[in-house]
Amino acid sequence: MRTFVAVAEAGQFQEAADELGVTQQAVSKRIAALERALGVRLFTRTPRGSALSIDGQAFLPHARELLRVAERAAASVRAGHRPLRVDVINSRGAATGLMRAFHRDRPDIDLDVVMLLDIEAAVAAVRSGTVDATFRAVAAPGRPLPQDVEAVRVLD
Repeated sequence: MRTFVAVAEAGQFQEAADELGVTQQAVSKRIAALERALGVRLFTRTPRGSALSIDGQAFLPHARELLRVAERAAASVRAGHRPLRVDVINSRGAATGLMRAFHRDRPDIDLDVVMLLDIEAAVAAVRSGTVDATFRAVAAPGRPLPQDVEAVRVLD
């Protein structure tokens, strides 16, 4: 996808190759493989370079979106760059309203809200760092929280 978008934006295979740090032959092979996989011609070759075919024009916005999604996916697991991950017990509870208000007040902070099925899964996720917080009643009589997990009353 990255090669296709680079050629589409540059209008020339060689210029795209220079931008990507690969050979023009590598760009040609990548585009040919993509065209074979899709069963369409994405570019028409001209004496001055390459122009998007009708199919290429239709494909370009989707390819760009795929690259954006891939970047978001990679960013979601990069240390220091992943979204704040919060578990709520259900989508209609008060904690969900807190998360909506937080997101409204802090739109600059990416937020992933998940719903784990049970308390053991929630505590394990907090301990492992899979989620940053869970909103639920976590302590039960005879079953205290592990020492490395802290409970704070947020909402009654």
